[in-house]
Amino acid sequence: MNTTTAATQANVTAATIRTWCRRGAVAAAKVAGRWVIDAASLARRIEIGTRRMTAAPPMVITSKTSTPGVLGVVGPAAQLASAFQAGSPITLGGTKVAGEQVYLGHSQTVYDDGLTVQVKGFDSERGEHAAFPGIACAVYLVDMTRLDAAPTIKATVAKARARSLARAAATEQAAAQYDARITANTSYDC
Repeated sequence: MNTTTAATQANVTAATIRTWCRRGAVAAAKVAGRWVIDAASLARRIEIGTRRMTAAPPMVITSKTSTPGVLGVVGPAAQLASAFQAGSPITLGGTKVAGEQVYLGHSQTVYDDGLTVQVKGFDSERGEHAAFPGIACAVYLVDMTRLDAAPTIKATVAKARARSLARAAATEQAAAQYDARITANTSYDC
């Protein structure tokens, strides 16, 4: 069968079928520049995918968010959206902080006609998970004020803030020394 038919049967995109063919996830051969897919092999791959669909990809912490200094969680978009709306914690997995729990929703102050506090959860889409076809992933921002159930993350954030404050203090000290040198060099006694 061709990639279009296989994609319809597997309920994935034709690009996913071509990837499966290139990686050997399904038995296929190129004939006249087009993939010809073995139906039995595709059926086995669909069965594997169905078994995996019962499990979801792990939710992992990331520092790659659109808001500097705010962590995010990458995971199944539907689960993250549900947890954000319910205000329930997310249990992290797949990393050195597996088992720690974080809450979603970064509070930010907006100065428009007055003072408004907005809570932003959704940060960005990450597309379909490579190991879990059909599961859309997204990034949601972490509530950085509620890290008590995530001691490793809390300690890492505290260290990063301390380093940032030390750099800021050093910069201020260097600026003060520079100002003192300028003042000393410009005070003329005529």
